[in-house]
Amino acid sequence: MPTPYPQIERWALPKGIVGATLNGVRAAGLCGKESGALWLGERAEMAHIQTVILPSGQGVEERSTHWRVAPEVFGTVTTWAKPRHLTLLAIAHTHMRGVPVRLSWADRYCSVQVPGVLAIVIGNGGADHDYREWGWFVYAQGEYRELLQHELAERLQIGNECDIDVWRADADGVWPIER
Repeated sequence: MPTPYPQIERWALPKGIVGATLNGVRAAGLCGKESGALWLGERAEMAHIQTVILPSGQGVEERSTHWRVAPEVFGTVTTWAKPRHLTLLAIAHTHMRGVPVRLSWADRYCSVQVPGVLAIVIGNGGADHDYREWGWFVYAQGEYRELLQHELAERLQIGNECDIDVWRADADGVWPIER
């Protein structure tokens, strides 16, 4: 059956995406809460991630056991992203210290389920700075599957520093973050 989603073979992201994500989730982690970020860009065989959106506020729950983004927030982000030709390519979120960087049941079944979308788990409340120590999962053939280190090295291209966009979003809108 044909799919409306172009196949993604590789993901390209500038180094700044990792740093912006960690900067965005660190405060919640220091308070003992999970947090996360949405990565957007161009969906293609080589998907270029260029935008980080940090959901917080109305429609976002940051708790010690979970991070939840309400459908209204996803709707606001989608409405904002579409005219900019951006697509959700990855959802990164933290797990607290001592919790493995594996997808929980809720991460697997209550999150976005679109072919080629990445689910990324950052350990130790966002204190794990090396992206290779994170849990990387791709949604394919109706389920999330872990990207092993050799596959991650082949399919993820970390580029040089370049301009990226960092935004905050909640159920009411999307706003730039001053950096």
